[in-house]
Amino acid sequence: MEAEFTYVDSQVGLEGLVAHLRTVHEVGIDTEADNLHHYHTRVCLIQISAGEAEYLIDPLAGLDLRPLFDALADKLLIMHGSDYDLRLLWELCRFRPSEVFDTMLAAQLVGVTRFGLSSLLSELLGVDHPKDSQKSDWSRRPLPPKMVQYAARDVKHIAELRDALLARLEAAGRVEWHRQKCAWQIEVATTGFPGTDENAWRIGPSRWFSPRALAALYELWHWRDSEARRLDRPPFKVMSNEYLAQLSEAVDAGRWRDAYEALPKGLRRGSARGLAEALERGESRDPKTLPRRPENGERRQPLSALELSRQDKIRSHRDRRSHELHIDPTLIASRSQIAQLARQPDAADQVLLPWQADLLRPALEACMASW
Repeated sequence: MEAEFTYVDSQVGLEGLVAHLRTVHEVGIDTEADNLHHYHTRVCLIQISAGEAEYLIDPLAGLDLRPLFDALADKLLIMHGSDYDLRLLWELCRFRPSEVFDTMLAAQLVGVTRFGLSSLLSELLGVDHPKDSQKSDWSRRPLPPKMVQYAARDVKHIAELRDALLARLEAAGRVEWHRQKCAWQIEVATTGFPGTDENAWRIGPSRWFSPRALAALYELWHWRDSEARRLDRPPFKVMSNEYLAQLSEAVDAGRWRDAYEALPKGLRRGSARGLAEALERGESRDPKTLPRRPENGERRQPLSALELSRQDKIRSHRDRRSHELHIDPTLIASRSQIAQLARQPDAADQVLLPWQADLLRPALEACMASW
């Protein structure tokens, strides 16, 4: 069944939506971006469900969106996997909602293992929502009917899904856990997306590279970034990290020309303009000229024997509690949080949310007793 919606691509249309928003206290919201198709990420569509009406707002139509976000500021926003969307909206217009109900977080906190939106709609509401437009290029205009239907269905049943998951949270006594997680999600979203890191070129396996391979990787990574900008594509669509690593190691082994000739034609003759020159620069570059990692005053020494013992105790307690609660262990504490607590067991209130700290309290108190 096709979803009915109002497509908003004019200021007059936006004014009508804002007027309707004044009549509701909660709003389902989602966004679509073009990060899989372009170098810079843009918000290309904002989907809203308010009462019985669905709206698709076109941010690429040159609209002044401030009235929209002013109207949303005091609403309860119902979202699925809100972290990315909240960061997008913060970057777009410094929008920070007052309250969020995240259906993905709710599903995780009640032990649902398949918590994608399509899976939840099918399992809990019997609604079929195919994911076939999920990775489409949302910067296209006009948007094909199939894509706008997909977008409208993303929010059409979100309030019903919230109701079903809220009932499960209430039954499990975890409503407050969810509230704390959502409030934290709002807070961290205001940090936006990570900025440019001068050491971003040090990808995955590079920590084990020889100096010569690192020099090649430096040149290749910056070549790829330049090409991605020129072509307006995500860097991974110019060349994968795997190929960058393989070519860097080939330079180190003195056989980059063979590795270059073995690349798929599309990489050698299509988008990869200047690749051979980048390989030559990598071969000739003196590794001593590479930028050094800045000294980090907060860099930690390896955990001591006592701290490793604490880490094992805290992790074992976390895993036991997660098994009893039927939730993923990382919802209680991540690996890095456990390492922090192993160093400083009395810092739980700074590292964890209150409900997480309460679950780990027995292990933490045992660690503090051994100081």
